[in-house]
Amino acid sequence: MLKMLGKALAVLWCVTGFASLNYGATITFSGSLIGANENPVVTSPATGFSTVSLDTVTQLLTIDVTFDGLTTPTTAAHIHCCVSAPGNVGVATTVPAFTGFPLGVTSGTFHGVLDLTDAASYNPTFVSMNGGTVASAEAVFVTGFENGMTYLNVHTMQNPGGEVRTFLTTPEPGSLALLCSGLLGLFLVWRKRPSCLHSL
Repeated sequence: MLKMLGKALAVLWCVTGFASLNYGATITFSGSLIGANENPVVTSPATGFSTVSLDTVTQLLTIDVTFDGLTTPTTAAHIHCCVSAPGNVGVATTVPAFTGFPLGVTSGTFHGVLDLTDAASYNPTFVSMNGGTVASAEAVFVTGFENGMTYLNVHTMQNPGGEVRTFLTTPEPGSLALLCSGLLGLFLVWRKRPSCLHSL
């Protein structure tokens, strides 16, 4: 009975894991900021990382960015939407940069939150080109996120078109499936092993 319960719990964990990845209130997107992700490619020693979390209930977008080693000071940073990698497209969020983003530096960190129901969170051009209202712009923006068609860009004096960027993506569902298969396999092996009690 205990073994059957354990197997059921393992299956339940995998099922709910998939559910939370695809349908949970918060969806997290992330990626490495490098010059090779720019189009055209930029030769830069800079590195960085960005994590963006979309809360589909509160409509808040939480942005975390770290970067280091830029060739020259920062001039802008924002999210572009909507295009497939490695394309280029216009800016969706506030211009020239997220409010509070460190400008005039070659390394730094940033944490900020955008309210996707607030016009101040968007580039006015993005709103006008996507239905003309905040609601219509938000719908396009969120769809862009869900389809891997947004990228975060950091611009510098030497590279005004962008020095480092990353397309924001979610974890591959296949990674979770592999983990679940492994857990279930381990459970089955454990279930078939001889009981220690039988050797007594």
